[in-house]
Amino acid sequence: MIWFFTPYSFNKRMFEAWDSYMSLVKNPDDWVCMMDGDIAFLHSDFGHHIEKYIKKYPDTGLFTCYSSRSRTPWMMPAKNFFSSPSIVDHKILANHLYETCHLAVTPINDRVTGHLMVMQKLTWLKIRDAVRQKTADLKILSVDSVISREILSSKLKIRLMQGIYVFHYYRFLEGAASKKHLV
Repeated sequence: MIWFFTPYSFNKRMFEAWDSYMSLVKNPDDWVCMMDGDIAFLHSDFGHHIEKYIKKYPDTGLFTCYSSRSRTPWMMPAKNFFSSPSIVDHKILANHLYETCHLAVTPINDRVTGHLMVMQKLTWLKIRDAVRQKTADLKILSVDSVISREILSSKLKIRLMQGIYVFHYYRFLEGAASKKHLV
């Protein structure tokens, strides 16, 4: 089974939000997809696509996908789309990536941004204590980096699903440097 959550923390403690949602999943063999609140899938059958990746690459510690906007350039397939306000352009790109890259992956050996992170509950149990310790002084920012670095430290694989692309609002009007959502 795959669970889909958008973690939210009223006290801006992202680890606690992740951990609360992960605690709802009882079966360690289940997978969990954590998504930022400002992403949109551009295919209505996104769950089936993610399921196909899990079945093809079950030894993955963490899956992520391409997005329209990110501070992590290797997670955007087309940097010129960073400022495109046209959802139609993004849908065309999502279709193209699905058609040309379906079930293809790119290994990532560095931190990833948390717009979409898919992992098995068993993996969370393996890294949870280290993530909790390393995020004790963090609120929202950098928790995704800690999670992905712990995945790599545990000798697990991070794979970018090349055939899945999400629209990520990522402070489009406010500017990427805006931090007012953190106050």
